[in-house]
Amino acid sequence: MAQSRTGMSNVYGVACVIGVALTIILSVFLYMSHATGKRFGDMRENWLIYSGDTSPQGYWISDIRGYFGYGGLIHNFKNYVLRSDPTYGMTLRRQSSNLLQTLESYRTSNASPAEKEAVTQIEAVVREYVGNIEKIEAGIAAGLSAEEIDELVRVDDRQALEALATLEALWIAERDQSLSNMVRSFSEGERLVRRFSIFLVGLIILVGVIGILTTLLMAYVLRTNRRLQQELEIRKQAELAERKLARAVDQSPTSIVITDTNMRIEYANRKFLEMSGYDVEEVLGQTPRILKSGYSSEESYRSLRTALNEGRSWNGVFRNLHKDGSQYWVSNTFLPLLDQDGAVTHYICIGEDMTESRRTREKFAQVQKMEAVGILAGSVAHDFNNVLMSVTGNADLIELDAEGNEDILTSVNHIRIAARRAQGLVRKMLTFARQKPRNPQRSDLVKAAQDALELIRVSAPPNIEIRFQSRIDAAFADLDGTLFFQTLLNLCHNAFEAIGDRPGVVALEISRAERDTLSDIPDEALGAIRVDVSDTGPGIPEDLQAKIFEPFFSTKPVGKGTGLGLTIVRNSVEECRGSVELVSTPGQGTRFSLFFPEMPALSTEEQREIESIAGNEHVLLVDDDENVLYVSRRLLASYGYRVEAYSLPTKALDAFRAAPDSYDILVSDLMMPDLSGTELIEAVRGVRPDLPAILISSYFENTEVAVSGEMPVMAQKPLEIRSLARLIRSLMN
Repeated sequence: MAQSRTGMSNVYGVACVIGVALTIILSVFLYMSHATGKRFGDMRENWLIYSGDTSPQGYWISDIRGYFGYGGLIHNFKNYVLRSDPTYGMTLRRQSSNLLQTLESYRTSNASPAEKEAVTQIEAVVREYVGNIEKIEAGIAAGLSAEEIDELVRVDDRQALEALATLEALWIAERDQSLSNMVRSFSEGERLVRRFSIFLVGLIILVGVIGILTTLLMAYVLRTNRRLQQELEIRKQAELAERKLARAVDQSPTSIVITDTNMRIEYANRKFLEMSGYDVEEVLGQTPRILKSGYSSEESYRSLRTALNEGRSWNGVFRNLHKDGSQYWVSNTFLPLLDQDGAVTHYICIGEDMTESRRTREKFAQVQKMEAVGILAGSVAHDFNNVLMSVTGNADLIELDAEGNEDILTSVNHIRIAARRAQGLVRKMLTFARQKPRNPQRSDLVKAAQDALELIRVSAPPNIEIRFQSRIDAAFADLDGTLFFQTLLNLCHNAFEAIGDRPGVVALEISRAERDTLSDIPDEALGAIRVDVSDTGPGIPEDLQAKIFEPFFSTKPVGKGTGLGLTIVRNSVEECRGSVELVSTPGQGTRFSLFFPEMPALSTEEQREIESIAGNEHVLLVDDDENVLYVSRRLLASYGYRVEAYSLPTKALDAFRAAPDSYDILVSDLMMPDLSGTELIEAVRGVRPDLPAILISSYFENTEVAVSGEMPVMAQKPLEIRSLARLIRSLMN
């Protein structure tokens, strides 16, 4: 408002000044018309001739002279050559354009033939200068020196200067003639005084009208200015809101991409660049195909294109390709952007990174699978291991009755091999489900590997040669012998399948490694042992090497693999405080290296104590499976033990209560009807707290083996009776 009032005051001031000026002009010129009427009239007439006919040529000549002088065309042309400043190029083009317009105006005026010829000569030189501007620019771009450029663009302008001098001479002559005519007109101008006075009055009136119009115009300008200020304020607010929106879009936690109708990216916010790994310059002008990983179906892309072509939105999840080659999941929403007429001008894509949530779901699914395997293993292991224990026990009985019959002994050996394979299958499930207790013992790795290879060779295809080499005679480690066998079996069978029908070699080599190979090594360890299992198969692709240890990951066809083998290998080795290393080159084979802490060997006395398993102690044996009970009783009796066996735990408890001091040890199954193994131990120790106990089961849970007194020894089914006798002997000793 203050600006508006100031503007109106200025308008009124200008109007007053114009009025006063008009009054003064009117008074002065009325006086002059009265005093010098006749002479002023003549002078006016000749002045019109003088100024009207000669002044334009004078202005044009002055302009031409200016362009040829300091700061003019020629001067700037030379500066451009010397300084190579591109601003001189723009100045030269502007000056040359103005000069050519001046020359054209001169030519089209009432110029004489001599003037036209001079103008033509000047124009030719000017156009030569204009044509050399591009040569200067080319010379600068080529890195030529000023002297070299000057040689290329030097112009002979002497003819133009001579033509300019001719124009000036002609103009001066014409001007002198006009002045002569004006002097002559002073004596003839008296009769024009009154006309001049009338003209002057009209001129003053015209100026007054112009002043009034100017006042009105300024008032209009002020009103327009106020309106423009309001519009500018509105526009400023809109720009602020637009910048705020742009910041919000750029800092959005979701990726936002805007493309044209040809799907070429015109905008990508910070989150999109963070997710994709690209810089903004790398994605502008590109299409989203740069993110195509090949995992999304073509049907998804067709559905997307159809929806956008029909002006509809589209939702879906894509597995995109990161700039570094990794992949990530994005939940996308594509929307068409419409103008005021409803026509599609752009597409917008809003994406949410689903990688972490998808990984979480996958991990949860893996946990569910693990729980399912655990439930399955727990439900079948008990009964199945009872069957296996009965099979192996009867095989032992047959061996006792074989009396050296080689055919029978061979069949018994085959039965044991088959039972061990079945046992390994159940243990593999239990191992992965984490329901099987570990039974680490100090064992010779070299001997354990040799024993494992004897069984592995039985199942090896005839086209594959198995080699064994040990650079050390003996190397002891704390490990579960069964799990070590499963580990070697898994690795060898994987090698067999990788080699296929082609001739090949699977080699097992044992050597010592540096102590610092293992990060978590026991203080009492002597160093590290290295077990290499290598093959001459096709190798493992690099993109799969990081995944092969993941649970349920398998490259085998459906039904040919569980995806648990290598997971169990890694877990089993790491639980022995070891590590697994994979080296594989496509086309050159694969090598798995297992590293174990090397422990001190057992003393001779410890070995003798372990090997001595016979005894005559009174054993209370309880198992609800009568086949297992029968086999176990007979075999323990063959080692000299006095065995009292019961299939009903309640009857076993009654027998114990009748003569508690007559029993030396309790051996019981864990899962039994009416009374579980832990409940039986609790009841027995209520009478005799010091009685040793052994619990046998297919799997254990901590809550089921929580008993008072000393913790019972836990043994895993199926258990060879020789191993059971060794446990009894160790407890009795």
